[in-house]
Amino acid sequence: MWKSAKRLGFTLVELLVVIAIIGILIALLLPAVQAAREAARRSQCTNNLKQLALAVHNYHDSYKVFPPGMIGTGDLWSGGLDWISTRDRMSGFVSLMPYVEQSALYDQISGPLSYGGREFPPFGPVPWIGPNDYPPWGEQIPALLCPSDGNAARKTSSEIAKNNYRFCVGDAICRDYAGFSTNPRGLFGRDCKIGFRDIKDGSSNTAMLSERLYGEHADVVIEGIAAGGIPSGTTLVAPAGCLARIDPVDPTRYSGSAENWPGRWAYCGQTVWTRFNTCLPPNSASCTASTSGWWEDSAVIPPTSNHPGGAVLALGDASVRFISETIDAGDPTLPEVRSGRSPYGVWGALGSKQGGEPETEF
Repeated sequence: MWKSAKRLGFTLVELLVVIAIIGILIALLLPAVQAAREAARRSQCTNNLKQLALAVHNYHDSYKVFPPGMIGTGDLWSGGLDWISTRDRMSGFVSLMPYVEQSALYDQISGPLSYGGREFPPFGPVPWIGPNDYPPWGEQIPALLCPSDGNAARKTSSEIAKNNYRFCVGDAICRDYAGFSTNPRGLFGRDCKIGFRDIKDGSSNTAMLSERLYGEHADVVIEGIAAGGIPSGTTLVAPAGCLARIDPVDPTRYSGSAENWPGRWAYCGQTVWTRFNTCLPPNSASCTASTSGWWEDSAVIPPTSNHPGGAVLALGDASVRFISETIDAGDPTLPEVRSGRSPYGVWGALGSKQGGEPETEF
């Protein structure tokens, strides 16, 4: 009698069962893996903001004031000075370079430079002239990029340095060239001399730095900026005007014109490029009355991020917190204020340095 042959393989049904089990396990594990990766990215983003906040503190130790959000050489208005001055539009990140291990780059910018047949004075030309003409403006500082924003990391050699981090101008609608822009509700104005002595609400209750996504897609709310079309004409009197620009069919996008300015010019100090305000909560709509990006007579620019549910914020004491997009932001239909308590809730109170809200809970 012959013995039955020993089976050496699997049946098709068994293989399909094994494949199905593996597929289920992958489906169960993938969200956990993605969450772990995002947690690591957010941790790195938090560390970046911590280092920038400490750099601001070190700058203050040296000069007894914070670096202005916008400063520079030359005349603010004269277009004929583009190649021989910054036209007073350099961002605070240039001032912080020596404090974020970029002393060599700062020395190159702060000294005269010969390149391409041109002689550049100290601090160079306007910060939107590309690196093909002025190489320092193309030097990317790694600490200015959030790892959760892959779009910002894709920089070519001909592009100006990018940024995901911003200085806080406070809880009022920003107007870069108005008289009060030198003493804003927040910490970083134009040509200002604001220091710890001016923070009456306490440094642990006052916003210093936050983040914003690179503007890869102009019409996406968390990436772009709604431009022009402000209902009240050339002046935005309440942040709700930005909310009116959200597409009613798809609330993740804008209706009408929008621009992809954010993150493109790291060394330009104007609000649409390197600053933010606390009128609307994180991941809300942004807008400006301008369609050119140059005349921010009205701008609302909240932080945005790819971190689920909010954005990372550095406070005046250099502590770093995650701020939920559902934070109390008061009534956006109320007009801005220039003194006293903020009309924009806890979020607005964090933006004001001396609004009379010393015990903000968030």
